[in-house]
Amino acid sequence: MADGIIRFDEGWHLDAGWRLDQVINNPPVVPAPVLPTHQKGIKHMDFIPRKRGDRYLWFKNLRDSIETEGPKFALAAGEITATKDLAAAAVTAMEETNAAEAALDGKRAAEKTTGGASEKALRMKFRNWKSTPGFVGSESEGVLQLVGPASDFDPLTFKSVVKLSIVGEHIRVDFTKDECDNVVVYCRLRGSGTWTRLGTDGRTPYYDTNPLANPAVPEVREYMVMGMIDNVEIGLPSDIVSIVFGG
Repeated sequence: MADGIIRFDEGWHLDAGWRLDQVINNPPVVPAPVLPTHQKGIKHMDFIPRKRGDRYLWFKNLRDSIETEGPKFALAAGEITATKDLAAAAVTAMEETNAAEAALDGKRAAEKTTGGASEKALRMKFRNWKSTPGFVGSESEGVLQLVGPASDFDPLTFKSVVKLSIVGEHIRVDFTKDECDNVVVYCRLRGSGTWTRLGTDGRTPYYDTNPLANPAVPEVREYMVMGMIDNVEIGLPSDIVSIVFGG
């Protein structure tokens, strides 16, 4: 206020307790950050790969090579050790995830095998029980939950709903089966007219574990599902759904 004029844009406030002859120490104005500019058409390159499989190999190479390469450009021993430890930690974490996924796949397969065999055997038993004279009046059907609600299921018009996703290195195929025993999962490459029968499954999801024909070339895979009762395909084909695998 060197000219005797109070200017509120200089930092004065009526209730701040300042004297009219007092100099206000305003903080310096911080310049706005300068954002990096990118030329149009030039892609940003990162030396750490984006794909998980490639990233694993990158971490592993760094872990295995830093002790040899570090001294070539006078990297301190402590820096070499720290770098190797960081890369090794990433490799270990990814390997533990791979092992857990493999174990989970094995448990899922065992669950489906055991559950499917138990369900088939139990259904046969229930049919036999219901044919015995004393079963109808025993009320056991309700207690054992052997009667289901009325259903509008029509095996002639059944159509599965299919959804795809990528989980780890596999394609997950989620499907509906209503009152079907199983579904049949078919696959083909886009542009191909021939469907390949991958297998049958009674519990969603189904996992397509087939690798890429060429690891460097992504594939557009199409899937279609049919219902199945007593090992016979029934109903209508599901809508064809597709997903890009790899790349």
